[in-house]
Amino acid sequence: MLQLLLTQILAGIATGALYFLVASGLTLVWGAMGIVNLAHGSLFMIAAFATSSVVLYLGPGAGLATSLIVVPIGVAAIAIALEILLFRRVYKAGIWGQLLLTFGLVLVLNDGVRTLYGSLPRSVVAPDLLRGFIELFGLRVAKYQTLVLGATIVVAIFLWCLLTRSRTGRLIRAAVDDPAMLGAVGVDVRTLRTRVMGIAAFLAGVAGVIAAPRGAVNATLDVQIVIIAFAVIVIGGLGSVWGALVAAMLVGIAEAVSTMFIDQGSEMVIFVLMVIVLFVRPTGFKTIVGQS
Repeated sequence: MLQLLLTQILAGIATGALYFLVASGLTLVWGAMGIVNLAHGSLFMIAAFATSSVVLYLGPGAGLATSLIVVPIGVAAIAIALEILLFRRVYKAGIWGQLLLTFGLVLVLNDGVRTLYGSLPRSVVAPDLLRGFIELFGLRVAKYQTLVLGATIVVAIFLWCLLTRSRTGRLIRAAVDDPAMLGAVGVDVRTLRTRVMGIAAFLAGVAGVIAAPRGAVNATLDVQIVIIAFAVIVIGGLGSVWGALVAAMLVGIAEAVSTMFIDQGSEMVIFVLMVIVLFVRPTGFKTIVGQS
């Protein structure tokens, strides 16, 4: 029983790492720039479907490696185009304008994916090198989970460098503290928003590529992942990347462990966890791990 519990915890950490890849971008967009983007999950879904096409064409090994480079860049380009062409026109409308726009984008992008790929789920084969299991402290760990964890570590380091070592990071942190002040001191807020939207979409693209071989790629991924990502950033604290990391790991572990006792309803566990955390700490984990 203990060995099974530890195995589930390790699997939950890998799942939480994937949630963090999506939630980290969303918390930058929503928490730092005040942009509520329901279509963030659609970018994740597009990346997963694009990966399925690349892997089908190039094969598992070269296809996944190519996808990790090309697909996130392509998804970021889509997000930047949407920000310039559509999002800039609704910022003055406030949160309701953003919600209406992004909800419409969810429907349009979902229909576009269904038209292009069909409604049947797709499967993506992992490379031979990443199939099977490895022994870790007497536990069997799926090799592919190590890729997920490795990618999360790289992203976490990237975000740390971005937020603490770059001018963009300083502006993002300033936006969390006092977004109105940025424009007053001459900062080009429009360009900053576009840049942050591109970074967030790039992270969603990485997550979509990595998630593709872990399960069926279907047109319901957009709603599933964005609901969980919103729960993660609420638990982690709005605008806190490291809070999102802690929350994502907690959510992943809770979801994985709950499957030992509940056949269905693991997503319900996520929201029960969110209620409990917010009841104890209404600001989430932000004040514990810091804003950035």
